[in-house]
Amino acid sequence: MRGTLVTMRKNQNMANCTGNCGSLVGRTRTETYMSSEEVCCDGYKRNEADECAPQCKDCGDGICLAPNECLCRKGYSNRRNRSHCEPECSESCVNGSCVAPDECQCVSGYKFVNGSRTVCEPVCSENCAHGHCAEGGKCVCNVGYQRDEKLKKCVPVCQDACFRGDCVAPNECKCRAGHAPRLGQPWRCDPICSSGCANGACLEPEECYCKIGYNHTDGKLTSGCQPVCEPACVNGTCISPGQCACSEGYVYADGSRNVCVPTCKSGCENGFCSSPGQCECHGGFVKTSPHRCTPTCQPECRPNSQCIDPNTCSCDPGYDFVNSSSLECEPQCQRGCRNGICSSPQTCTCLEGYTPLLYFYCIPICSKPCLHGSCVSPNECRCFSGYRPSATLGSSVCEPICSQDCGHGRCIAPEVCQCDEGYAKRWPRGSCEPHCPQKCVNSHCVGAGQCRCYEGYKLRTGSSSICDPVCSPSCINGTCVEPNTCACLTGFEDTKVSYQCVPTCRPRCENGVCSAPGHCDCNPGHVVLNASEPNFCSPQCSTQCVNAECLAPEKCVCLPGYQMMPGSSSECEPVCSKGCRFGWECTAPDTCEGIISGVSSSQPGHLAFHWTMFVLAILLCLALVMTPLLVIRELQRRRREGDKQRTHLIENPSYGVVLANSEEAASEQAIGLGD
Repeated sequence: MRGTLVTMRKNQNMANCTGNCGSLVGRTRTETYMSSEEVCCDGYKRNEADECAPQCKDCGDGICLAPNECLCRKGYSNRRNRSHCEPECSESCVNGSCVAPDECQCVSGYKFVNGSRTVCEPVCSENCAHGHCAEGGKCVCNVGYQRDEKLKKCVPVCQDACFRGDCVAPNECKCRAGHAPRLGQPWRCDPICSSGCANGACLEPEECYCKIGYNHTDGKLTSGCQPVCEPACVNGTCISPGQCACSEGYVYADGSRNVCVPTCKSGCENGFCSSPGQCECHGGFVKTSPHRCTPTCQPECRPNSQCIDPNTCSCDPGYDFVNSSSLECEPQCQRGCRNGICSSPQTCTCLEGYTPLLYFYCIPICSKPCLHGSCVSPNECRCFSGYRPSATLGSSVCEPICSQDCGHGRCIAPEVCQCDEGYAKRWPRGSCEPHCPQKCVNSHCVGAGQCRCYEGYKLRTGSSSICDPVCSPSCINGTCVEPNTCACLTGFEDTKVSYQCVPTCRPRCENGVCSAPGHCDCNPGHVVLNASEPNFCSPQCSTQCVNAECLAPEKCVCLPGYQMMPGSSSECEPVCSKGCRFGWECTAPDTCEGIISGVSSSQPGHLAFHWTMFVLAILLCLALVMTPLLVIRELQRRRREGDKQRTHLIENPSYGVVLANSEEAASEQAIGLGD
């Protein structure tokens, strides 16, 4: 026996290998001189024919061509694993797996969709009528239905709650037994009373509740109502609450409406009993029998009426005069006769194409039921609000209306779009638009997660979804809140220029300009004199105004009763309109004062006369002095009460002139004589 090292190539498991397909390796080989043994290479194994055959993991019904290399038969493939043959399906198995060629098997919890052998849908363990089964076996109700967890099923939803009825389909109410739908409000059901419930109200099926003044004819709720008279009618019949009708041969007793008394033995209608058993007719009546007088009418009364008074016709019960006629009578129906004609008192006959709903109401007949609508006239449907007649299914079928085109979706209810996959509604009543995961602010999604700004907006720096409004030109003292729309900052107000805001001052600046919120800049020649009134600028005069006021920069205006002195622009002198006599001078407006000179006279009479004149002159001077004082005090009082013109200089004819900014002026202002 001898052992040797033999160089061989390592097999690479390549099915199409025809040359040197592997690296060289060294393998030991044992040689004996007694016998020899052939050993299969790696990946091969001897078979029943004592031949080295390749080995594969699982070729199924296929053929193993080389180690771990299968040749699959038709309907199988080894794309995922070269050593394993798997069945292939020409259509992918949705929610399932391919178990044989073109044969799918659903995963647990799923079943084949009706008519399909490749698509599986979830299986719901509970009732899912009017809905569809979603992932996890959860039942999702169709539009117009909602899940009732107590009943474990999808129940219809009615927009208006069914009153005395049940919601049997989306927005469709079915009245309970003994009830009928109210016209124009099919979701409200009213009870029905077979008796008609005249003079009463039908509040429950076959339960008639009488009006005030009426009682049931037989004491039962199912019967009609008859009037009640209190006190009871004597020799008469109660025809309405508190109203009696006398029996034949009886009339109302004097002053009574419920007691009837006979007139004559056989009666004396429309006449008076002149003696027992003797009847005489009133004027306008003729005797038709010994004890009956009937009125005469010219012209004669027409059918369904009778002459009740001389030349006065009255319609029979249940009839009324036609329009303004006093002769022609027609039947009357108390509650009207909708979609019909009143053929006799309280009896309606429906028009052609209508059928009675109530004794006074006829409804139209439509051969085809109105879907999402109501039958408004024979074979004519009117769609509910939000619906319109279908162009393809006919006028009896109403389809929902979406004012905006749903785009990539379909209209399933009024103003409600159901979007296709990959689209969504930005607004509850909007159309289907491309969906972006991020919210587009002042922009709209154009797809691929990109937002495009609306007109008048631009993308915010550093953002891909938020757009800010653009104002051109830029806002002055304001913020751009909408395209070319500015909102003023606090303390500023709008101007005629849309992009410019100016500061505001309250109160308004007088003789100045508002330069900043709440701050006034005085005009040239004006200053603020009172710190408590920073918005009031007073004019300034460099020269002190005497007997005048500074009402404009460097302009003195004389007080009333004064005039500007010649050659001066700041000092005023009093004016006496009638002038002063010789020896007198004008000391205040329309006030003259005289200087008394000595008069020499040796005669006593002359001396007394001069002394008298002297005393009168003194009294006159005192009057002239006191009058201006009283006038000035009155002016000061009025100024304290409301004068806001701020007079800084006041002349006192007796005490001189008070100058502004002087100690006297300060003292006067302190006691209220000034502004």
